[in-house]
Amino acid sequence: MVKKKTVIINQLSERRSELIGYSRFLNNNRVNWQNIFKENSKDINRVSDGKHVLVVNDTSEINYESHRNYLNLKDKELGPVGNDKDIGFFCHPGLVIDASNGVALGYSYLKIWNRAFDKKDRYTRDYKKQVIEEKESYRWIECGLKSKEQLSSASKITIIADRESDIYEEFIEVPDDRTGLIIRSRGDRALIEGDSLYKRIDGSEVCGSYKLKVRPSLKRQARETEIEIKYTRVRIRKPKNRNIKKELPEYIELTAIEAKEVNGKVPQGESPIHWILLTTHEVNSVNDALQIIIWYSMRWQIELLFATMKSKGMNMEASELESGKALKSMCVIALYVSLLINQLRQLRNDTSGIHAGIWFTNKQIELMKVLSKRYEGKTEKQKNPYKKETIAWAAWTIARLGGWKGYSCESPPGNKTFKWGLDRFYAIYEGYMINEKMCA
Repeated sequence: MVKKKTVIINQLSERRSELIGYSRFLNNNRVNWQNIFKENSKDINRVSDGKHVLVVNDTSEINYESHRNYLNLKDKELGPVGNDKDIGFFCHPGLVIDASNGVALGYSYLKIWNRAFDKKDRYTRDYKKQVIEEKESYRWIECGLKSKEQLSSASKITIIADRESDIYEEFIEVPDDRTGLIIRSRGDRALIEGDSLYKRIDGSEVCGSYKLKVRPSLKRQARETEIEIKYTRVRIRKPKNRNIKKELPEYIELTAIEAKEVNGKVPQGESPIHWILLTTHEVNSVNDALQIIIWYSMRWQIELLFATMKSKGMNMEASELESGKALKSMCVIALYVSLLINQLRQLRNDTSGIHAGIWFTNKQIELMKVLSKRYEGKTEKQKNPYKKETIAWAAWTIARLGGWKGYSCESPPGNKTFKWGLDRFYAIYEGYMINEKMCA
């Protein structure tokens, strides 16, 4: 799967015996997603040793509605997804990132689950009467608790999540002397003094600003804009009508940080860029607030991983396996292959000299030397600027194979380009090996 960058077993298999082998492996009773994840995550504590790491967690829906006719609707490993109609399951990883350089290191947590067809929505699941430990939303808290265990050698851990993770209990159960939280606010909160979170922020003074380049998207125009920063200490009151088993403190003390686009910079028809972040970290200056914003912005990496795993890379939702158990196992493998593609993109400009041998064999590196020379132009601007046999040198070559032109003035290659480049590289390498055997 790493070699061919796909999870579709018909594309993985070169002969029928291989197809049968893949299918038998993934459907074997002794093979499950939990064991695959455990085996692949065993080194995450070692590579996090002594580091401050960020654990970015989020949920992705894996949808197989287009394969409904091939799936067994009585399969207990499958169920309704977000719209309560389509069939599939959910995946919630905790992505570990080195806070010092933003490089993804691996995963510290993974939960894969599905709902039952007879309890499609929160109303039939009697959601309001469930204690937090019984709700699906407990995964946000569990990610923090399990990551602390998994990353025992890290010097510091910061758990980062979007608005769905804004849960009162999380701010109580997860933080400790080594572990902090950065969570985007889901909505206004009552404060112990009688006012509200958003009113307190509105009444706070702007303490600084920073420039931001906005990339074009379906929702936003490309532009260079200005973001204003506010921060204030708040004491959030315990929500009323909580169905809980244990007593909770009457309030939690946090720092609220607002990052909001200056009105004059917002194009007509767009809403301003606007984040309100809640953190347990100490914030005593605008630089402290800006650091929290920078760490939170690394959350986009997990979105990029989901895109690589699905429509922009591995094509996970096109997998032709017919059991939920096998599909969940394939999902874990797809997560790790997507991580490799993402790491290649992240280290495309690395100057620390990390050797390409962390991903490629000696023979593959020898082939890469030939390809790198072939794709270099006559001018210095068209040459591979990195030291031979380093991962950045390899990334330059793979990107060129994927269609990138090699000019530093162009947009840098992304995950999709690296995926295409790896596809082509491994196809060339396969021909290279066949030729070597024939000549021998």
